Amino acid sequence: MKLGLLKALYIDELKKLYRYSEAESIFYVILEWVEKKNKTHVILGLETILINTYQDILLELKSGRPVQYITNESIFYSLPIYVDENVLIPRPETEELVHWILSEQKVNTKILDIGTGSGCIALALKKGLPSSIISGCDISIKALEVAKRNANQNNLDVNFFELNILYDTINQYDIIVSNPPYIAHNEKKKMHKNVLDHEPHPALFVDDLDPLLFYKRIANQVKNTNTTAYFETSEFYTESLDQWLINEGFFTEWKSDFHGKKRFLKITY
Repeated sequence: MKLGLLKALYIDELKKLYRYSEAESIFYVILEWVEKKNKTHVILGLETILINTYQDILLELKSGRPVQYITNESIFYSLPIYVDENVLIPRPETEELVHWILSEQKVNTKILDIGTGSGCIALALKKGLPSSIISGCDISIKALEVAKRNANQNNLDVNFFELNILYDTINQYDIIVSNPPYIAHNEKKKMHKNVLDHEPHPALFVDDLDPLLFYKRIANQVKNTNTTAYFETSEFYTESLDQWLINEGFFTEWKSDFHGKKRFLKITY
């Protein structure tokens, strides 16, 4: 089968789940992963003899399985990051949080990434601040195994350890960074099938009764210290979170993501 026809097949099937541009991008990711071929090979009219392989992958994609879980790779801040169903897929927006921290922290610092998942934030910070002491913690042992694998793969010295931030106490750090669970269960109906059916729910969802639970816990742990904390947040809770922090005596600073949504927060006390 010619690659052009294969591309048309992929887009036709995947457009039921994705926009055209997303379906096209997924096809080229798979093309590179399976045969190390790219758009030029499609334009030149090359063919493939691996049609059965492509059809099997297409079935997985049609079920909603994210392409990153099929290839086991995502790129975050120019780092190759191994991912599987035990960790969230790194989002491009989160790179902006890393960039914000790197733009402000120019000296040796001791940093903890809470809820590290794949380790992408901690590893990107270590790459940008090589003389700093970077650690990452998570409640999931399987996620920590992924994070350690990524540290070895990228030859970056980051300490990953198990910790439940809701019950355990953290040590003193100069910087805390966290992209904690912040999606209320009642928001599930708004989510894309590939996220809801495949990505780990403990890393996504928080109890409807207190969607700010993790932010409050982390903030209270760094109270009365010289720690600066950076967060990724939900656009739906910015006002309530900001008001709670101010009432508790914190100073807050917000930044918007590239969609113009207020998503990133820095707090000091």
